[in-house]
Amino acid sequence: MKPDRPTAVFLGLVAFSLLGMLLTRLSKLDPGPIAPITSLLTLGAGLYAVFRPYREVAPHPLRRAGIALAIGASAELIGLATGFPFGKYAYTTVWWPTLPIPNLGPFPLALPFAWLLMASSATLAAPRGLTPQTGWRPALLGGLLAATIDLGMEPVMAGRLHYWRWLEPGPLPGGAPVANFLGWWAVGTMAGAVLISSIPPVRSTAPRWVLGGFAVLVAGLGFLA
Repeated sequence: MKPDRPTAVFLGLVAFSLLGMLLTRLSKLDPGPIAPITSLLTLGAGLYAVFRPYREVAPHPLRRAGIALAIGASAELIGLATGFPFGKYAYTTVWWPTLPIPNLGPFPLALPFAWLLMASSATLAAPRGLTPQTGWRPALLGGLLAATIDLGMEPVMAGRLHYWRWLEPGPLPGGAPVANFLGWWAVGTMAGAVLISSIPPVRSTAPRWVLGGFAVLVAGLGFLA
């Protein structure tokens, strides 16, 4: 099925980002504010594409999305402070714009929204039954999908792009510790349970298109960096 218009806009911004990165590499010119602005627009378009059909089936959709966003942001802040649940790591200032937080270092402002995009699109793209479900099984599957995709992102985001660095590297791709995979799975499952509890499956291909487009974007940026 072809992507709907909001999803097509997101995919167009993905293509624009990759083309801009290629031209920047070839010309050696500094893109200035164009790069971060495009990144924020792409992120916003992806979230709109994912949640637009979701609003039609979910009661209190903004509240659910807000709680899921808070779960992700809280997990990141706790992780920076304690090393739980993802392992010990620190963000750099590469992922602009960042907010300096005392004792925690720089915190990318787009991070919670990028996390929500990953978690929500993975949860809504994961296979489900035909009826509303209140159990944890669908959320567990969505969290596992998000954690698995993150495995492929680590060598790009932490390696070539230097968005963060692992203070105690582990055996997984990009130097990520095993705790990062388990933490992603657990936190993604909690957010997913909030999003899909007691609602029918979202009859839209947008989450899958967005999830695939996001993966292509990360892989392409890693190749061109």
